[in-house]
Amino acid sequence: MRWLTFFILAYLILGFQLGIGASASYRGVAPDLVLLAVIFLSLNAPRQPALLGSVLLGAMQDLVSLGPLGLFAFSYGIISMLVVGSVESVRRTHPLTHLSFAFVGACLLGMLLIVHDYFRPVSAMSHIGPRVVLVLVIYTTLLAPIVIGLLQLTRRAFAFEQHGRRRR
Repeated sequence: MRWLTFFILAYLILGFQLGIGASASYRGVAPDLVLLAVIFLSLNAPRQPALLGSVLLGAMQDLVSLGPLGLFAFSYGIISMLVVGSVESVRRTHPLTHLSFAFVGACLLGMLLIVHDYFRPVSAMSHIGPRVVLVLVIYTTLLAPIVIGLLQLTRRAFAFEQHGRRRR
């Protein structure tokens, strides 16, 4: 995997995530575009670079958000492990694959956010409830085939296949 291309993707996806926060939110909840980038990386990259890239994307999101450091890095690492573990049994470019991984990943992320908010709320005013998680899951899942489909067009720029094979 080309790491310069990865960091450009991370910069752009985090910029879009911050930029659309207020304008594209539905009932105060914006879709998680970084989660969709994590699913894209986990579907296409080899195992170790996918896991490292997912944790790095989560750490970068932790740095730009107001949440505690490591929450998204841990969550995206867990989701990436789930996707990488089952990538051999699915078609990587099929929209239903993108839809199902986005649904499961968003549900898992929502559960981790609810559990974290229950034990360690960030502030007394912030409360992540089931309604917020439901909107996040539905919104992110509906955007998954579009966003991951567009990201699939850039697969050659990452050179995922080149590092996995060695010529003798």
